[in-house]
Order: sequence, then structure tokens, then C-alpha cells
Amino acid sequence: MFNWITGNAEVLIVTLNEGNMTLNQNSTAYFENSQYVLVGLSDDYKLGIKPVSQRDVDLNIYPKEDLHKISLGKGYAKINNKSLCDYISKQIGVLLNGIKLVAKYDTLEEVLVLDLEPLRQKEVS
Repeated sequence: MFNWITGNAEVLIVTLNEGNMTLNQNSTAYFENSQYVLVGLSDDYKLGIKPVSQRDVDLNIYPKEDLHKISLGKGYAKINNKSLCDYISKQIGVLLNGIKLVAKYDTLEEVLVLDLEPLRQKEVS
């Protein structure tokens, strides 16, 4: 009996760097109609990236100060925001230096979700 190894053809990957977050081609598919995203961090260290449509921007559904610009390239998307990356780094206690994480897309909430808990530096008592 074989235990099949997951391939990378359909995997959603987000790379966390000091000044940006880069989404691979598979992840980018959920953001093709977005110029902005919302980025949030839950109490259990899940990072959520939610596409924001132009209609939502025009209707002021979300506060403008909560929006982050997302740039789409050929085969990738990038959220350039050093202060955002610094905040995430501080919250988990880890430098963001090209960390690649597998993400899952929550179709109900329409949010790309990354689990940062395994990265988190735990305080030693």
C-alpha cells in the first residue's frame, strides 16, 4: 500500500518576508478581481487575507485604513507593506525571512487562511 505524497501543482503557498507577502499562482486565483485586501490575525494565530472587490471599495464597505494594496503579476500576487509584516513578525516572535506556508481558502468566509501557530516563538517559563 502506498501513502501518496501531496504534490505542489494545486497547493496554495504564501511566502512571508520582511517587507511583503507573496502569494503563489494558485493562491492568486482568489484575488484576480481585487486591488485591495483585508489582512487579519486571530487570537489562535491564524492569518487571514480577504479579497476586497472594487464594488466593496466604492461602497465604503470597509474602512479605507484597513485596506492593503495587492499587486498582481504573472503567476503571483504581492502585498507590499513593511509595517504590516513587522506587526506580524512581532506578534509571532519570528523574523519573516522567506518563510513559506501552505494556506487554505475558506470558501464560506472568502478568506485565505495561514496557520502561524507552528512558527510562534513560545515564551519559556
